[in-house]
Amino acid sequence: MNNELKVLKEKYDNIMSNPEKVEGEFFQSVMSVFSYKKISKGAMFNVRPFEYQRAGLKQGKELKKIPKAIKNTHVYYFDSDDQILLIEVYGQSEGIINREYFFYRNDCTESIYFNSGADSIRNITLSRDKKGHTISLLNYSDFGCSFFEYVYEGDVLVEIDVKHKEHSEKHLSSFKVCFIYNNGELNKIVHRHPNGYEEQRYP
Repeated sequence: MNNELKVLKEKYDNIMSNPEKVEGEFFQSVMSVFSYKKISKGAMFNVRPFEYQRAGLKQGKELKKIPKAIKNTHVYYFDSDDQILLIEVYGQSEGIINREYFFYRNDCTESIYFNSGADSIRNITLSRDKKGHTISLLNYSDFGCSFFEYVYEGDVLVEIDVKHKEHSEKHLSSFKVCFIYNNGELNKIVHRHPNGYEEQRYP
């Protein structure tokens, strides 16, 4: 884990030395190879399990074109294997676009999130998959880092063990993300902390 974190930090620092150039290269690469795109108001697809639900969001609505009320419009660019290469998220205007790029290799998925204007990156994440399921994720940002271990019962995700800290902190803090189902459908997501505090995150 420490070696992977070191690699992400080095990559983060390298990109931050010239983020506009790197983001421009990523964008041109996606534009040259993507097969199709989909537009939605709000988040519509998860690359990793329950990402938008964990943020407390419900699934967005698919659109045929970019709307006039552009805030929170998502544009997903897919390759020929139906993998997401890029997610664009619009802010208050057409000129405010956050972009997250995805890279797939073997059993790993890496994503790099550029803030609008491409003058900085929000974070870099690296997740590992096994038999089609995400089993771990490492996240590095300007403020800190976090580690996620995914726990399954059969094929059903029941828990994510999260450890996180800011760069200035010596020790990791932890909590659990618990997934509760009703008749096989996700019913709610609850954060459970070591001190007994619980916070419902979804719906």
